Amino acid sequence: MKKLISMIMAMSMISALSVACGDDGEDDNTPPPAAPTITLEGGNIDQPQEITSPMSLKVNIAAPGTIAGFTVTIDSPALTEEMLNTVGLAKELDLVNPGNMEAALKVFKFPVGNEVKNQTAVLFDVSELVPMIAMIHHETSDHKFILTVTDAKQQTTTKTLTCHLTAKTTIAYNNDADLWANTATVSVEALPEGGSVQYRVKGAADWIDAELVEGSKYSLAPVWTSAKNDAEFDIYSIQAGTGIFAATTYEVRVAKDGETVDTTEFTTAVGDKIPNGDMSGWSKKVMTMGNSFDITYPNPDGMAIWDSGNNPFLENPTSGTFTPLCEEDKTEPGTAYLSARLVIGSVFAAGNMFTGDFNYSGLAGTVKFGKVYDWTARPRALKVRYKAQVGTIDNLGSNDPDKDSYKNQPDRSRIFVAVVDWTAQHGVTSGMTAPTGMWDPATMQNVAEGAILGYGDLIITQTTTEWVEAMLPINWYVEKAAKPAAENFSLVISCATSVRGDYLTGCSSNFMQVDDFEWVY
Repeated sequence: MKKLISMIMAMSMISALSVACGDDGEDDNTPPPAAPTITLEGGNIDQPQEITSPMSLKVNIAAPGTIAGFTVTIDSPALTEEMLNTVGLAKELDLVNPGNMEAALKVFKFPVGNEVKNQTAVLFDVSELVPMIAMIHHETSDHKFILTVTDAKQQTTTKTLTCHLTAKTTIAYNNDADLWANTATVSVEALPEGGSVQYRVKGAADWIDAELVEGSKYSLAPVWTSAKNDAEFDIYSIQAGTGIFAATTYEVRVAKDGETVDTTEFTTAVGDKIPNGDMSGWSKKVMTMGNSFDITYPNPDGMAIWDSGNNPFLENPTSGTFTPLCEEDKTEPGTAYLSARLVIGSVFAAGNMFTGDFNYSGLAGTVKFGKVYDWTARPRALKVRYKAQVGTIDNLGSNDPDKDSYKNQPDRSRIFVAVVDWTAQHGVTSGMTAPTGMWDPATMQNVAEGAILGYGDLIITQTTTEWVEAMLPINWYVEKAAKPAAENFSLVISCATSVRGDYLTGCSSNFMQVDDFEWVY
């Protein structure tokens, strides 16, 4: 009996002890809640996600034990601390305790504060943010969002959402062609290693390398070359195929190992026209020399670009009936016909036409070279069509200092163009007195009125009965010569049947037809 009582007491004590140890009301055998999970909706968060636009990047956070902490660490070459600061964020984001970043986080529709704390499920959506990376960063790269979630039991889960950007090489024209400087730029994104930027006139055989200016901008610029002219002056021209000119379509490409990676093309503005360059417009101008009368004028009504010397004298009705030195061709209308003449039976006058104005006074006339011209594009050359008859010099001007050396020599006709920057027209006076103001753009760089920037010259020595198309390349005295001042006289084109006509030396049977003056770009 005593043994039974002892056993009952021992069991009672164990039972009491068990109750005492478990008086907190919890069952030690209850398992803790599952640790937080971080998953990518519709994808594997452990695999890099290619950045596209648009894209879906929704991260599901599940925390059965409720969320106590949620931080995001940004590791991105695009979303730098400086860049994030501009939008009120930082590389370390605390979504439970956002502090002064709360408003900025809400702009990006991120959950914050009580939307996260003590929640068992949260959606972290970066579908709008991540595609923006491709707009500000253009290199192949990884952009990481390190997500750390801690629950109330201090269980922590970390996952890294890696977003991969595969940069696409692109090239774009910046619509900034300067047709006088002959430059333009393109912007290139994601230039591949070992790649280059090249351009050419569309369809040309050779590509020209562009030059990196800054960042991703490349310059398409001319290459200037130098030489000496016959007067031993330095002259400059743009190497063929280089630079950007008017009225031209260009191809630009990114190339690697000779293959095109990306390409674009653009067409420049049409450039400038030479007024009445097709010689289709003719009119009459009133001239007063004691009496008033009409003379032939190589311009349409209302235009005053071209003129000719000595038409006033030759068409003065009081002096008899004479054929003018410059007129519209009777057999081929719409072309200019320039013919030499013997005035008053013995005074030689060369057929001529020029851009400028002519004044006649007494026994001499003054050619005032130059017209104000609105240049928008630098030309490579002047193109013109001509026919010519060139004979032997049969008249020697009494005031020609070199007249004896020209006696019975072959004559020469001439067309020249000059781009000048003059504050006034330049006058050349000739007639029965010694000529003054003589100038030659191929042997002079300046006159009193200003600089001769460049010139093109054609000396005609052979008679041709068929139309000849001639190119007068423009040689520049100044490399990269600035555009003439808008208000200055800047265009001179001159045609003469005898190169020494100002000295009254030449062949009296010479004539020239000219037509279709236009710029070559």
